[in-house]
Amino acid sequence: MISYLIGLAGYLVTLMLQLSIFSQWKILSGSVDLLLLFVVGWCLHDRSKNLWVLVLVMAGITSLVSALPVFIPFIVYFTIYLVIRQFHKRVFQTPLLGMLIVTFAASLLQTALTIGTIFIQRVDIDFNAALVEVALPSLLLNMLLAIPIHAIVRELAFLAFPKGVEA
Repeated sequence: MISYLIGLAGYLVTLMLQLSIFSQWKILSGSVDLLLLFVVGWCLHDRSKNLWVLVLVMAGITSLVSALPVFIPFIVYFTIYLVIRQFHKRVFQTPLLGMLIVTFAASLLQTALTIGTIFIQRVDIDFNAALVEVALPSLLLNMLLAIPIHAIVRELAFLAFPKGVEA
C-alpha cells in the first residue's frame, strides 16, 4: 500500500514539474515528457503485484491534463507496463539499460500514435517537419533526462521497497 502512495505522490510531483517547468524546455518544437519517464522508471523498480492499478491511475491523470486523445496515454503506459513485466521475467539484469531502451521505444510509440491520430483526423501537417522539428528533439530530450529520472525513481523505490521486504 505504501508503494502505491509513494508512486502516486512521485507521479503528482512529476506532473507539477512537467506542467510548470519542463514544458518550457524545448529544442526546436520538441519537449521532454517527464510523465512518461517517471512511468518507465517506476515500472522498472516497482515490485508490487498489482502495479497495473497504479499505471491505470497514472494514465487517467495524464489523459485529463494532456492535449493528446484520451486513449494514447492508456495505450502507451500499458505497453510500457507489459514490456517491462516481460523483461523482468526474461532477461532484465541492468535497469539503466532497460530504462534507456524502454524510453526510446515508448517515445517512438507515443509519437507514432500521435501522428497517426492527427493523420486520421485529416489535419494537414508536413510529416517531415513533424519528425524533424518535434519527434526527434523530443526523443533526444527524453533520452537525456532518462538517466537522472532513473536515479531519482530508484531512490523513491528504495523508500517504497526496503531491502529484504517483498511486496
